[in-house]
Amino acid sequence: MDKIIDILDQVLMKLLTAVIILIGLMVIMSVALRYLFGISYVWFQELIVLMFIFTTFFGSVVAFKRDEHLSIDILYSRFPPKLKIIFNIVFDILIFYLNWQIINVSIRWIKRVGNVVNPGMRIPMSYFYAILPVSSFFLLIYIFGDIIQKIKDIRLQE
Repeated sequence: MDKIIDILDQVLMKLLTAVIILIGLMVIMSVALRYLFGISYVWFQELIVLMFIFTTFFGSVVAFKRDEHLSIDILYSRFPPKLKIIFNIVFDILIFYLNWQIINVSIRWIKRVGNVVNPGMRIPMSYFYAILPVSSFFLLIYIFGDIIQKIKDIRLQE
């Protein structure tokens, strides 16, 4: 499981890096086209927004893997190590359940409204919306691996 998660992490990091660089270049190009030549493409702006949404959702997956989400741990830092691990497992299970629900609800939502065509790029909005369940699925994989690792950590402390 660790190898799968490590490979997924490397792929996501490379993909996110490429998309962020591409966003930067596209914004510069868009501004240059608009102010130097008076040309503005709606689809270009929509593609930038789509890529930004992609980096937000998939970036949160990578942040989970690296334990970089914001947290306030005033009380938590005072717990004994074993209790910290137990709390982390409980929180992981709650996050797992939440993401499972996000997948279920978002798939139903995409089926209902995803056929609307994007005005600029002329593609179904379902491609935009699919980012939510796909990123949540990747997060489920990470959470599952995290829970397994924490259970191993508890066993090591016994």
